Amino acid sequence: MKRMAMIFAIIASAILLASCTDPQPQAGIPAELRAIMEANRAIALPPQHPDLMPMRYNFLTRGTTDDVLRDIRIADTIRHYRQQTAREVDPRDVLAREELAWEINFLFDFLRHAYAGYQHFGGDAVFLPLRDAMLKRLARMSDPLPLYSYLDDLLAPALQGVIADNHFVIAFPDGERRRFDAPAHALRMSDEFVLRKAGGEFVTEIDGATYRVLETALHDGQPADGILPTLTREGEFAFAFGRFDLAGTCPINMTVVFENIATGERRSRSVRLSPVESPPQRHYPPLEKREEGGVAILESKCFQRLSGEMPEDFFGAGYALRDRPLLVLDLRGHRGGQAFFASSWMLGFSDQRPSIVPALMDFHLSSLAIGEFRQIGHPWRPGINWYPPMPLSSREPIPNDNLVIVLMDNKTASAGEWFVGYLRQLENALFVGTNTWGVLLTGLVTRTILPRSGLEVQFGMGINVRPDLSLFEGVGFLPDLWVPPSESLERVLAFIERYGLNR
Repeated sequence: MKRMAMIFAIIASAILLASCTDPQPQAGIPAELRAIMEANRAIALPPQHPDLMPMRYNFLTRGTTDDVLRDIRIADTIRHYRQQTAREVDPRDVLAREELAWEINFLFDFLRHAYAGYQHFGGDAVFLPLRDAMLKRLARMSDPLPLYSYLDDLLAPALQGVIADNHFVIAFPDGERRRFDAPAHALRMSDEFVLRKAGGEFVTEIDGATYRVLETALHDGQPADGILPTLTREGEFAFAFGRFDLAGTCPINMTVVFENIATGERRSRSVRLSPVESPPQRHYPPLEKREEGGVAILESKCFQRLSGEMPEDFFGAGYALRDRPLLVLDLRGHRGGQAFFASSWMLGFSDQRPSIVPALMDFHLSSLAIGEFRQIGHPWRPGINWYPPMPLSSREPIPNDNLVIVLMDNKTASAGEWFVGYLRQLENALFVGTNTWGVLLTGLVTRTILPRSGLEVQFGMGINVRPDLSLFEGVGFLPDLWVPPSESLERVLAFIERYGLNR
């Protein structure tokens, strides 16, 4: 009897394995994947937090009535130096401490009125003591002081302790940059096991037998939810061990306990989750269309007029593809630019403009301090007048019968992320790859030159806050299917063929 029971268990195990390997899948997107796509549309328009609207006043610079003259001085100074021929700056150049002290005061005045993240990162209560501490430290440094020491030993360390903004940069004119990035999140993954869903459990094949996954934990014993939906190299919708967490260059090890469905035998295995890297980009076409195997592929890596593209070109590109049953939109490595190009594409493709702000509430600072963009004498007071928050429009999805597959990675940034947020509003859209970079805390990005040192400061004049107040900077938008970006196009094409999606 025991032998017969064992035979029946083995037969049942074989049937179960055959049912979940899906060797001849039915045409169309699997139902479970379709459910993931539907559920993830809320990534673009999450529910609004009740504190969002009251908290908008926390972004305003306080006590600016007496600062108008100082603000005008900042604008005049910026405009004056904008009109000068850019001088050559050598990091080995030296400047007197008195000159640098003047510039530090200038910089903090400028940030107070021009930088949209000033209040977000603590306002006067944080920045003014920081300024005073920097001036005290400067007084103890050499006189004159080399510019590289001014930047690397004084400016950058102090501001990096306060600002976590992926758009904020201080740079030498030759391109050497100091970034002030938020902590980055990224994917670690293993292709060692192909996991499939069966009866509400994850199962896999080990040495020809079917095992269920009992538990996963990190090697320090901490529980870890380490299973993510993916595509195999053969294009099968499946699952893999993976973890989305703070980025790092080192693999992490996960302990997985498996149980043999037929015999009850348990095995503990160490699974190595390695960081997933994005491929380098050497070509940045605003728009480039091609076909592979009858599949239309539209590649866009920037929204800038590198080749004279205008918004109507993007409208036309969207319109030309609206009747294709399937489109692959490759946004891997999209470095951003001007988001209205994405809105034009969406209008051409769907006859509808997406919600003005797909994932964020937007507060735009209007300030006299931006002398190169605003004329002196503008009636708005500095630091007080903000454009009102852009309202979230209807959360109803934009109707779309054609399948749009979007490739994205952790180098998809800024306006490229606006495009992802717009596309999330479409019905029948599938997102494949890794998280985007998360570079949207500040927008309306501009640059100015510090008047004494010649250092260039890149900053945002608008601030964007997630409607649910969740973290976006360094996290980005998440995909439906987690796939190594270096292989995502090949796996998507195999997926299209496997499930008959282009017929």
